[in-house]
Amino acid sequence: MDWARITVTTSRNASEAVANCLFEMNATGVEVKSINHTKVNLIAYYPLDDRIGTRMQKLRDFLAELPKWDIQPDPATINLKHVKSQKWAEAWKAEFPPQRIGKQVLIVPTWHETSHNENDILIRLDPGMAFGTGYHPTTRLSLELLEDTVKTDDRVADIGTGSGILAIAAVKLGAKYVDAIEIDPTAIPVAAENFQTNGVTQQVSLAQGDGLKNIEDKYHLIIGNILTKAILPIIPNCTSRLHPAGTVIFSGILETELEQIQSVLAENNFECTQIISEEEDSITWVAVKARTNCSTNC
Repeated sequence: MDWARITVTTSRNASEAVANCLFEMNATGVEVKSINHTKVNLIAYYPLDDRIGTRMQKLRDFLAELPKWDIQPDPATINLKHVKSQKWAEAWKAEFPPQRIGKQVLIVPTWHETSHNENDILIRLDPGMAFGTGYHPTTRLSLELLEDTVKTDDRVADIGTGSGILAIAAVKLGAKYVDAIEIDPTAIPVAAENFQTNGVTQQVSLAQGDGLKNIEDKYHLIIGNILTKAILPIIPNCTSRLHPAGTVIFSGILETELEQIQSVLAENNFECTQIISEEEDSITWVAVKARTNCSTNC
């Protein structure tokens, strides 16, 4: 079979929404490649048939709509290439083996059969959702901090849930309930399907919304794997939404943005307890854990 390879060059801010669009158009897979601190390439493959023209137009229309959601594609460019490869699908799947994160979390694509032990936190997700399946540093960093933070019966808010991976992990790590909040409407059905696949629908409430706006509940933990520009306005709202000595975990932060995040956390009565980082393609990503009324600094 011949394939059509669509490459969208866009901003990091728009990358998740664009990946969701490509996925909704039944891409066999979506690969994310960093270009620099502000731009990425999203590469998607489709069968080369008479539907490709319709898909290209739908993608153009979607990109044109993004500014209405306050998402700037910066601007996006689209490249279409004919690829001759009968075994491409199998080769693509081979690029995403099961992976272990932290001490217990095991991410396994739905097509893959793998052995695991009873202590593993098994999460089944298909790659393709930009920063939402464990194959990007920001998600791995989030999971590492989450694994050491969630306590039995915690109530958790997952801001910008995306694929829902952090909400799934929180439940399987012992959280009693998770509010999964996502601003992008195209991500909602994907997260819902992933919650069902992983058997956590009874413990997760999924809603479209903008951060902590219109949220009145209190949480033991608030986590957000989102970009710094989205994290900064959320921080001042976290204190009133947390139980005493509650915890926040934020990822999606570039190393150059860390000082700004720490400053805003301190201004809002948070003290940092842990910072971890991971480098990919010469870009260093950082995740931060902080607590209210905490006496420990990092």
